[in-house]
Amino acid sequence: MGQIRILFPYTGDSVGGSHISSLTLARALPRDRFEPVVAVHDAGPLDGYLRGLDMPWLDAPHIAYPDTSSYGKQIGRYMRALPALVRFIKQHKINVVHTHDIRMHLSWSVAARIAGVPHVWHQRTPTSAKRLDRYTALSAKVIGVSEYCRAQFPPAMQARADVIYNPFEIPPAPNTAAARLALKQRLGLRADAQVVAYVANLAERKRPQFFVQIAKALREQGRHNLHFVMLGEAREPQNTEVQNAIEAAGLRGICRHMGPQYPILPWMAGADLMIAPAVHEALGRTMIEAQLLGTPLLASDHGGNPEIIGHIQTGLLAPADDLEAFTAAAAQLLDDPELAGTLTANARASAEAKFSLNRHLTQMLAVYDALPRR
Repeated sequence: MGQIRILFPYTGDSVGGSHISSLTLARALPRDRFEPVVAVHDAGPLDGYLRGLDMPWLDAPHIAYPDTSSYGKQIGRYMRALPALVRFIKQHKINVVHTHDIRMHLSWSVAARIAGVPHVWHQRTPTSAKRLDRYTALSAKVIGVSEYCRAQFPPAMQARADVIYNPFEIPPAPNTAAARLALKQRLGLRADAQVVAYVANLAERKRPQFFVQIAKALREQGRHNLHFVMLGEAREPQNTEVQNAIEAAGLRGICRHMGPQYPILPWMAGADLMIAPAVHEALGRTMIEAQLLGTPLLASDHGGNPEIIGHIQTGLLAPADDLEAFTAAAAQLLDDPELAGTLTANARASAEAKFSLNRHLTQMLAVYDALPRR
């Protein structure tokens, strides 16, 4: 038997955690058995990311993407898209279609069924849309990225789904002192400064304004050496609201939104503390990266976060949107380096065991091997 050709299709208009995780898998597949075929529908940010990985891709057909409304309401879109997608599957001799976001799920699951090849629906965000019971019935396999994610699925989808955590390549053990000094120098801060990081796009669910409230509360405790960086895409209206909140809190020059930073890992490794106040996270990628980098971590006790962080074992959790609790927990980690050191050592060991690429690859190979073959 020749290589099993697995199609990884993407819209191309963004780069996020789903792209990083799925392409990490694609690159790690053993080439004696599998050949990943990356296809991109539209030119966009993903092109540059793929070039950086030195990963070739094919141009997928330009289509109008379906949505989660009923089949009847979008029959026209399917009638126009499906012939091109089915033709693409057959022309490129695809054996498995593996999709990672809702537009690709809905477009390619039907095409794969018509073409007679198995489809893997990899759901990376929590959703309770009832129609997904019907849509996922076309897929040979459904995967969720956390127990929290699976628990949100509608009943039939939930019953069929397996949980497989996202993969992470394990970095070398960090030189924390050097990373912190480098970040302070980059920011123009004194050597005795402490830096608290927020790493997320400015979206309401990520709670950027709440982070500014935490910053204000900590500074009001007399922590004049404490500075804050917010790393991520500026999205409106949250960008304007965050800048206004920083001004109103008197934190201009103290709490700085730095936008997206590439590479992001040196910023995270250099922080004295990372705070992740987001809610409804399926499996927060930056939190796991922080654990692997040895950065103390405080997050909301919500969504999939407790699957990453064991409270007072590998980090600290605080009730979502509870300013007093977050401020107290942040102060505890900043003031007790012995506690922070114990938690970060435990966190790295836990993350290596739960989220390694090798573990993910073993589980995904078992999924592929169990799929029906035509």
